[in-house]
Amino acid sequence: MRLATLALSATILLACSSGHLGDGHTDPGVSPGTITVRLKLPATESFCDTIDGCNGVAHVFFGKEPGNWLTLGAGGFCPLQCSSQCIQPPCQVAGGACPAIAVGAPVTNVEGTWDGSYVEWSTCGSGTACYNPHFVPPGRYYARLCATPGTLTDTICTATAAQECVDVPFDLPGPSPIEVPLPSADGG
Repeated sequence: MRLATLALSATILLACSSGHLGDGHTDPGVSPGTITVRLKLPATESFCDTIDGCNGVAHVFFGKEPGNWLTLGAGGFCPLQCSSQCIQPPCQVAGGACPAIAVGAPVTNVEGTWDGSYVEWSTCGSGTACYNPHFVPPGRYYARLCATPGTLTDTICTATAAQECVDVPFDLPGPSPIEVPLPSADGG
């Protein structure tokens, strides 16, 4: 009975570490290459964003399958990379201040270049948040490119419809750039 329990436990453990992104077993340690994806916006529509403070708006996402998007950067102010020392590095104060109010901005170009890198968040020391950088192996991935139809008046973006997105599969490494049209609101 004990041998059967051990065998079942080993089977479950192997199933949990079967080569999924982020499990540490598939990271080649180097970039598999780069890819650029570009969203071709319909000329008959206008697009805009509302930018709040220093937080930008994400238009391009990458992942192994649609809906399972990777965290591409550590973000935030002065993030800590995980290490055995778990010591926060000295951080430089970024030049320029962030606007205190939301500001509208036109969106005329949606493009992203990816080198296969992503991060996973963890903790070190006594629970200090830190990130671990990784690279995906060569293979088939997806990009999601999004834009919000809207009009820009002075510094105010008014959405005229819900955000529109399109997913596109690609191989990494592969030919670049990949251009994909955003279907217009009239279905064209």
